[in-house]
Amino acid sequence: MAKSSKYTSKQPDANGIIAWSDEENKIWSELVARQLKCIEGKACDEYMEGLKKINLPHDRIPQLHELNEVLGKETGWQVAPVPALIDFDEFFRLLANKQFPVATFIRSREEFDYLQEPDIFHEIFGHCAMLTNPDFAEFTHKYGQLGYAAQKKDRVYLARLYWFTVEFGLMQTEKGLRIYGGGVLSSPGETQYVYTDTPEISPLNVLDVLRTPYRIDIMQPVYYTINSIHDLFDISQMDIMSLVEEAKELGLFEPKFPPKEKLAS
Repeated sequence: MAKSSKYTSKQPDANGIIAWSDEENKIWSELVARQLKCIEGKACDEYMEGLKKINLPHDRIPQLHELNEVLGKETGWQVAPVPALIDFDEFFRLLANKQFPVATFIRSREEFDYLQEPDIFHEIFGHCAMLTNPDFAEFTHKYGQLGYAAQKKDRVYLARLYWFTVEFGLMQTEKGLRIYGGGVLSSPGETQYVYTDTPEISPLNVLDVLRTPYRIDIMQPVYYTINSIHDLFDISQMDIMSLVEEAKELGLFEPKFPPKEKLAS
């Protein structure tokens, strides 16, 4: 994640409070109102229960200590303020210590519909509700520990596991397809898109996931489903690094998307 960001994270004051402007609070308010409508009947029950627990304010960006009180009580997690972009080493270190990185900036109005890098709306609205769930929280913690200990070449494989679960995970339930991945839950376009006939949706097999290429700047051509959130706990107990070795031997699947267009020189 060595790219630079045009955004700058805000620094908390001595009491851990971040001073958000009226416009930033307004953007948050509009994003929350829009996305709550989008996820109706689409988000998984565990997410909706978590949303009630964290009790997000709709009129302003929440302070991190408000989230920490709830997360600490429910699963022992905390959110940690970070710069707009952090490297893999820091990302895994935080998760290994049950700290979820939150970039303390919010998107500009020009990028209201979509921005490539995660802002505070994506991190909090997309992920924090799920972190109140013990199975999801344990999976994320174990993932951080594995990633922190892993070599650089193995982290690329682990990144795919995170991408197709924590970010873009779907669940088959008795009520039909439901979303638990924060990348979908915080995106109006993707929330609708997963219910079209366009993407390929397959049951999650960890080895398949480790071999599936992805691009961050397009709608996903492939999603993987679990049957219940407890499946994530089961995955966290697997020998994932031996599966990474197997994936390296087998090689990656053919990408289901075109390569990025190279800019003409």
